[in-house]
Amino acid sequence: MDGLRSGRIWVGTGDLITSLDLTASSRRRSAAMGETLTVSRRNRTDVDIEIRFRPLAGRNANGDHPEVRRVDLIVGQVTGPSADLDSDTNPTTEVVARFGPRDWRKQGHEYVIRHTLRNVETDLYARVRGTSTDEAEPLADELESPWDDLWFYSNPVFVQVR
Repeated sequence: MDGLRSGRIWVGTGDLITSLDLTASSRRRSAAMGETLTVSRRNRTDVDIEIRFRPLAGRNANGDHPEVRRVDLIVGQVTGPSADLDSDTNPTTEVVARFGPRDWRKQGHEYVIRHTLRNVETDLYARVRGTSTDEAEPLADELESPWDDLWFYSNPVFVQVR
């Protein structure tokens, strides 16, 4: 329950992965999903992002052995309350990096991806999603098998510039 309350959670479908960690760090400080990393406005700080995930070792409930094909790092500015309370978008949000199997390295049973956000000047959040598909963006499911379209999503880690 503490993980839910603090935002240290991730979700996945079809047992694509069994664990996910997302951290942001700068100058010997770090924050994980649901936490906030504070950086100095004076130093135009780089923020290092680390993504760790563990793929399913065996077969899922459908008898498949799903494989992660891509992981996306998504970043958006934290701008405060929206003037339009019906809006569910943030126009500053974008996929800043896409990673495939050649971009991650194996450490024990986990895969690790590292990326640096250069010269962070504004409050932001970073989150990740991954997929077993070649879809650039998740598409609306119609009559497809749910076992052929697996995804995972992290809660964000926040970066506050002060």
